[in-house]
Amino acid sequence: MPLLSLSEELILIILEELDPLSLLHFCKTSRYIHGIVKKYSTLLYRYELALSGMKDGFSSSYSPRARLDSLLHHRRGWLTLNWTSEDKLCIPTPTIVGVSGRFLYRASESSEYGLFQWELHIYELRSYRTPPVDKLQYWKFNFPFEIRQVAIDAAQNLLVLAELHFPSQDGPITASLHFLDMWRCQQHSQAQKLRFQFQTDWWGSLPPGHRISIERVQIYGIMVGMSVRLGVEEGEGTTELVLVNWRTGIDQQQRFTGDLLSFDILSESSLMVLSHPDEDEDDDSGESAASTWERRSDGIYLHERGKRSPQIIIHHVPDGQRLRSAQVISYDLPESWKAISFLQLCPNKSLKPNIAPPAGTFFQFDPSQRATVILVEFPSHSIPAGCSKKVALVMKESLFEAPGLGDRTLSWEEWQDRCMVVHLPDDSEAHAFEVVGRKLVFFQSFGEENNVADSRSLLHVLDFNDYAEERLRSIAPQQSSAWSWNGKWDTTSKIFKVGAAEFIGTSTTQVQRITWVEATEDAVILYNEREGETVIRVLTFGHTLVAPQRNLISMGFIS
Repeated sequence: MPLLSLSEELILIILEELDPLSLLHFCKTSRYIHGIVKKYSTLLYRYELALSGMKDGFSSSYSPRARLDSLLHHRRGWLTLNWTSEDKLCIPTPTIVGVSGRFLYRASESSEYGLFQWELHIYELRSYRTPPVDKLQYWKFNFPFEIRQVAIDAAQNLLVLAELHFPSQDGPITASLHFLDMWRCQQHSQAQKLRFQFQTDWWGSLPPGHRISIERVQIYGIMVGMSVRLGVEEGEGTTELVLVNWRTGIDQQQRFTGDLLSFDILSESSLMVLSHPDEDEDDDSGESAASTWERRSDGIYLHERGKRSPQIIIHHVPDGQRLRSAQVISYDLPESWKAISFLQLCPNKSLKPNIAPPAGTFFQFDPSQRATVILVEFPSHSIPAGCSKKVALVMKESLFEAPGLGDRTLSWEEWQDRCMVVHLPDDSEAHAFEVVGRKLVFFQSFGEENNVADSRSLLHVLDFNDYAEERLRSIAPQQSSAWSWNGKWDTTSKIFKVGAAEFIGTSTTQVQRITWVEATEDAVILYNEREGETVIRVLTFGHTLVAPQRNLISMGFIS
């Protein structure tokens, strides 16, 4: 018997058994089925979840209708870049500031009582995907050392602080990770050691023009990754990466080194390393050859050598054991991409698979749809044919399978059909790329920096959702077809074609001049560094179920 000949009651029983993605596919094949789904809040909520690349959260006392309204407002806010609330914070410089998880932090030196100490302020950010609260959380702690990086995992109540130590005499420069309980700011109860020390390859005081920084700290379950970079003149440098089990305080006994290197922990047993290897390095090691650098009394020098195209290498990480270079999968990038000036793996800010969202969350980005984005910039004199100066390579994180025994290398031709190359505009510099779920957020600056009246920025969001076209039409039904990409960023919301059947949604808005941007699942955070202060604006998308408070917290933030 044909399905459509059944009664609506029987069809409803069948539809109730479908997962959101199957329900979406069913609706795309039949207007009649779609019409039935639109009449029932429970089904329509699940349909819109799949269309938005979202996943249902915990069971809630809020009805499907209320959660559907929240979902549609959240989606519309991102598509049109119309935020529901804006919170501001003005802080003096210099300071360390950033976002980790659903928290904003800032750290700076304090001279209170004439003692050297650093203050750390942590602010919980607003979210309209959870039930409203009377007051958002805020912490303030003091530390006897200079804070260089902060990472927060609220699910484990884990606060990781990174510091650098420079020896007073000839000795190694060390980077330390502190494993703290974010509520009590004491050694975490599950951490066997308070601190892990990483001895870098760099010794003594640094020559003029050299600088060491902790680039990134990432938490995934029991693993913490830290990358430390030595920068030298003219933008050159080298980066060291180490992994440590924060509960045992034991590292993996192998470091990764490269002049262009970034990483992402895909799981507790899988590590992604993006690097630009040398021609004569050992392909299996995943490490750049140390002989590239020569240490002299007046500094460290880079010897130019022939380069291969960049590589993505997935390593198996056996807990508590040495990394085995034979358990890797390598993904080669195009041969024509040998000469590059910048290479970066953009970490995704949405929740990883198997990581639970905060209690009461209505919906979240579907972890199976998370995007991995790699930025590649070419020197002006060596731009490959058909490429812009800067490109974004976009693929699903699920593309990268965990390595088994042995060593495999996939050429670009073997996997290029599973990724997308997006050519970014060349008319002005694009900065501060952030990835959230399937979205890529960045900005461009225009006008004179010293001319306040003519100083402005364009905030862009590229949406790589598989159903970008349908989503855009949900807010602009009068547009019956996709626009074609013309290289300009002057349309509030549109989609452009990047392949035979691939579309990208784009949203753009003009904002006051900014110098940096970050993003979370709920908000875009804009930074404007001025002389003596930094102004931070938190723009949150969504739909409030009750009237929002004017202040993010009772201290620090202003309306």
